[in-house]
Amino acid sequence: MAAIDDVLKYIATNEIRWIDLQFFAVDGTIHRVSISNRKIEEDTFGKGVHAANLDDVFGKSAQGELVLLPDPDTLARIPWEPATVRFLCDVVAMPEKERFLKDSRYVAERMETNLSAAGIAYSKLGTEVDCHILDTVTVDRTAPGRGVGALLDSREAFWGPSPLSNKAGAYAAQPFDSLYSARCQASETLEDSFGIMVDGHRHGKSPTAQQTFDLAERGLKAAADGLNTFKFVLRNLATAVNASCTFMPYPIEGEKGNNLKIATSLWKTADNNIFYDPKDDYAQMSQMARYYIGGLLEHSPALSLFTAPLPNSYKKMAAEPKVVGWSATDRNAIVTVPYAKKNTKDTKRIVYAGADPSVNAYLAYAAVVAAGLDGMKSKIDPGDPTEEEKEGRKKRITKELPTSLYEAIEALESDTKFIKGVIPPELLEDYLDLKLRQHKEDRKAISMQDHKNYYNI
Repeated sequence: MAAIDDVLKYIATNEIRWIDLQFFAVDGTIHRVSISNRKIEEDTFGKGVHAANLDDVFGKSAQGELVLLPDPDTLARIPWEPATVRFLCDVVAMPEKERFLKDSRYVAERMETNLSAAGIAYSKLGTEVDCHILDTVTVDRTAPGRGVGALLDSREAFWGPSPLSNKAGAYAAQPFDSLYSARCQASETLEDSFGIMVDGHRHGKSPTAQQTFDLAERGLKAAADGLNTFKFVLRNLATAVNASCTFMPYPIEGEKGNNLKIATSLWKTADNNIFYDPKDDYAQMSQMARYYIGGLLEHSPALSLFTAPLPNSYKKMAAEPKVVGWSATDRNAIVTVPYAKKNTKDTKRIVYAGADPSVNAYLAYAAVVAAGLDGMKSKIDPGDPTEEEKEGRKKRITKELPTSLYEAIEALESDTKFIKGVIPPELLEDYLDLKLRQHKEDRKAISMQDHKNYYNI
């Protein structure tokens, strides 16, 4: 943990005028309040800061008055602001200084506590995340009844005037990859200013301005902090040049949507990755790894409410369906086991590929690991990998993923045991209410597809 004295010294000696306190709503939306450097002192990190009425974000708290508790480990100077640092904050209830149960960042902490109780010393989560960086986005909100009014434009779009459009997206090179410099700038900002390491970046699979980044492994809570910081940086850097960055799951019809892959390894000691077994004939993975996968497959319908949390998520899933199965080679499986290097325990990870970047990272990461941990505790056998399904072999777990947000709500309501003790009932109730409202709003909305198919019915 960062020393408080060092944090205060940094603020005092670097002409910092403003302290940006960032926290997250139930759906994962970032909120902020900025205070003067005169308002921060040593006991701020122990007693918290009353800088806003947080009821406006979380509703009335039954636990008491809510304050923000800055996390000194998340200190970062915001490079596009002249004299501002940011802290990610926990939300606590006064006067008892209890952790606020609807603070989703607390969920990641609870999951790490559960891992520790299960004998896991370290969790490492790596993230592959997509987004679109568009040149302009124009939305007509003045008259909703007039019809759909969103216009997306990109220098890479096939419908635009640029000759640099390209039918293929994945790994496109310049000049078709027109945003290489932007990805470099974003990656360097993440590393140099925020301490979020980027292992690599490339043009995404969608030909129209999709970007893909590989965020380096971190602990569960730190990985969720990293994804939220990534979103914060990408959006602000895009806005600074009058562009627009979106993490919407399926923004461009007919092209690839934005994916989020969550790669996890669990370690009993610094040298003991419990997912690795050098003697295993298939991908050098342990029996514990198989049980972990079994948990992911068993709970995959319920997981969807956290990993595919928007009505739009299910449009992406319809366009790019996944098989509820696991494999080292089948990229259509919802769970994959990378096996590029033999005899290397450091790279033995289980990848959950059924997510998109609209998630609340704290809830999604915790829920994925909770499902895997339940598989280990209950010794859930996932069956054979998808490419080895033959007569006489072990059948894989047969589940169907939800096809709508409402089906995901129903799936979670019938399968909550694996998140018990991880997601507090108070937060889960608010989250379910939010998802139900989003489902109802989506049902009432008229889309371009409605006009296209039914206008002349």
